[in-house]
Amino acid sequence: MAAERDVLIYSKRFEGGVRLVSRMLSDMGRRPVLVSDEPEDVNRDHCAAHIIVDWERASLEELVTAVDAAGVEPTAVVNFVDSLISWQVRTARHYGLPGGESGREVLLSKARVRAAMTDRGLSSLPFVAGTVAALDVEAVTSYPVIVKPDQDSGGSRLVRRAGNAVELRSRLKDLADTMGPDTDAIVEEYIDGVEFSVDGPVLDGLFHPLFEVEKTEHDNLRHHDAGLLISPPPSAHVRQAVRDLSERIGNLCASLGLESSWFHVEGRVRADGSCELVEINPRPGGRMYRAATQRTCGVDPIDMSVRMALGERLDDTLAGATSGGAELLAMLPFEADRVGTLASATSVEELKRIPGVVDGYLFDNFRVVTMERENFFAEAMIIADGVADLHEIAEQVRSAFTFTFE
Repeated sequence: MAAERDVLIYSKRFEGGVRLVSRMLSDMGRRPVLVSDEPEDVNRDHCAAHIIVDWERASLEELVTAVDAAGVEPTAVVNFVDSLISWQVRTARHYGLPGGESGREVLLSKARVRAAMTDRGLSSLPFVAGTVAALDVEAVTSYPVIVKPDQDSGGSRLVRRAGNAVELRSRLKDLADTMGPDTDAIVEEYIDGVEFSVDGPVLDGLFHPLFEVEKTEHDNLRHHDAGLLISPPPSAHVRQAVRDLSERIGNLCASLGLESSWFHVEGRVRADGSCELVEINPRPGGRMYRAATQRTCGVDPIDMSVRMALGERLDDTLAGATSGGAELLAMLPFEADRVGTLASATSVEELKRIPGVVDGYLFDNFRVVTMERENFFAEAMIIADGVADLHEIAEQVRSAFTFTFE
């Protein structure tokens, strides 16, 4: 057993890009070790070893004991699961590995991020935080607001909107019934505007924005992505908002002493041009963000993230990267419309016969167990000369794409 090459890969609900990361690590001469809470994990045979940990109940000491019992000596921790960031930070700190900076703990909580932004004069968005059973509703002075779990809300999980105090109490009760009364939640002012995202690495405390997206539509009922996600942003006020928010995120990173990471940052810009942070995800954007970032910027965010976790210096990587890009690109995601398993769907190869469709994915046998989170199972990448052309091609894709869940 080549313990000096052991790298832990964290996974929950079979998420975390285990197979891709495992292949990358093996190609680098490292030994991938899966750490998950599933004894029959579908990804275990793709790793050199498998350690089972109850993420909800286990302590760090129990994880360390399990690692020792497996004869594993961690040299890095790779994690792309939002709810396991706390485990990643504590494990890295315990073993003296990259990713254990104290400032990174702020990123574990949406409320802590919001408070850190407010304290540094980087945000003025009103918010209230607390457990769902004891949150002070009277402290919320303006509506509408967004209510969401303070942690583990990836994929817009259990995000709600409330228009008044009565609705807010109802939303908090829903969260308590679903997740338990001691669940931490954050209630913040709803930002009426256009949503956008910006992705890029943090190196030595500096945020380098690379891939920028304007979200042209939004599912306001479930607060999920919808419609075309266009890069670079076609709207001037969105482009300016990306610059403004990126500068603020850079100031936050520097003040927290963050060393290296990849950030997927989401924000919203109002009609008057003012913008606010929605959330920071200290990992690459999901779905087609990786392929789009590679195509547009010439950088692989997963590869960079893995190498940063290994402690590699990547300054030279950005020398050849391009921010934004001259090509107009859009991502068109498709979301499941019911609980069940994907039974049939139009193939990606058929969609790519449509002029302008250059890439895509389709998750075979995709299983939906709840509608309380985003369930994107397919997506098309489109390129065109203009925004109107992107929308025209998108309509052709929508007309051609059919699917059934059973």
